[in-house]
Order: sequence, then structure tokens, then C-alpha cells
Amino acid sequence: MIELKNIRLRREKFLLRVDKLEIKEGQKIFLVGASGAGKTTLLEILAGLEENFEGEYRLDNISKEKLPPLNQRGIMFLSQEFGLWEHLSVIEHIAFVLNKGESLETTKEAKEFLEIVGLLDKKDSKITQLSTGQRQRLALARALSAKPKYLFLDEPFSNVDIVLAYELIDIINKRKEIDKFALIQSTHHPFGFKDRGSRIIILSDGEIIQQGEWSEIQKNPKNKWIKRWVELVS
Repeated sequence: MIELKNIRLRREKFLLRVDKLEIKEGQKIFLVGASGAGKTTLLEILAGLEENFEGEYRLDNISKEKLPPLNQRGIMFLSQEFGLWEHLSVIEHIAFVLNKGESLETTKEAKEFLEIVGLLDKKDSKITQLSTGQRQRLALARALSAKPKYLFLDEPFSNVDIVLAYELIDIINKRKEIDKFALIQSTHHPFGFKDRGSRIIILSDGEIIQQGEWSEIQKNPKNKWIKRWVELVS
């Protein structure tokens, strides 16, 4: 479980304030809010990418001061930039993760992850030879191949068409059933919110103003922005 208590982080005029937040294993979380609400900042704190804040952060009951290096925490963060390596082939991206950075030896499992995202026929290609959609698929395959305990998505599908976005979300959901990771994502795409058991966290001006399942928020939106958002995605 990831726990935040009394978090305060200031960036120029912006202040993120989180009094208490818990992310449990296996949960599906959606961060929602207008641009500049603090979704990415909160994701970065939860994922351990941002540590310059006041307050308490605990991962699996270990305080941030005693945590192992970031690559040993069972966390993967997938952003809009993909973060791919131009000097590696497609399959070498997966092999590097599966071999924990010790070699680029290709395995059957590496091929299986490429097959999951439909990139097996591109296994020997370089990044410069891939389309944006193919790069998105590879970034996702690399993240899933790490078999994370917590998978963070920061609006990762904003650069691809809605059909591909749906395909990738379907891949993630199917893999989630296998690996049981917690899925935490900020997104503007209107899918997944209404899934039974999904939890929505709505931010405004750096503060959590409402959270719960879709049915709860739909029945009782806390302000005009949430009411309008509910109307648009219903």
C-alpha cells in the first residue's frame, strides 16, 4: 500500500495539499481534474519520482527515507513521452527489463510481451522506424514486462487515436487480471471510470475535492465542475 499524510508541495504559485490518501494493492484509480489541477504532481509523488515535499510517504509500510532505489520498488511510470532508448531495438527494450539491466539476451518471454501488444513483427526495428502508435505499444510492453506492483499512467494515450487507446486499455486490463497490479492513471479519456470497483479521485487547484466510485460521484457531485464533467462523460 502507498500512504500519503499531510503532504504539501509548492511549485511557484501552485500548492498541492493532500491530508490523507491510500492506494491499496490491486486497486484501479483514476485521477481527474482540469488542466493544472495537480494530477501529474500527485502521480509523481505517489510513484516516488518527486520527493521534494513536506509530509509522510510510505510504501508497503516503509518510510521514504528507508526505501530501496526506485528501480527496486515494484513501480512503473508510463508518461506521454514514452522514454524509449534510440540505441536499442524493439525486443532489446523488453530484454533489458526482463534481465534486470544485466544483458540484452532475447528470451521467449520477451517475444511474448511483444506479441501481447502486436509488435512481434517489429522486434528488430529501431525506435526511429516506429510510428507514434507503435512507440506507445512498445512503451506499454516494456512497462508490463517489469511486472510491477504499481503501474502509473500519466495521460499516456493523449498522443494516439481513440481506437488505439481503447485497445491499449484493454491490454492493460487483461494483464492486470494476471499480475494483480494496482493501476493509477490520470486521463481525459472517458473510459474505465464506470467499471465496478474503480475509484475516481477528483482534484481542483491542488486539492482532492471528491473521491469514490462512479455511481457515488454521479449521484452527488460536489461542485459545478464535477457536475458538468459527470454530464459530459455520462
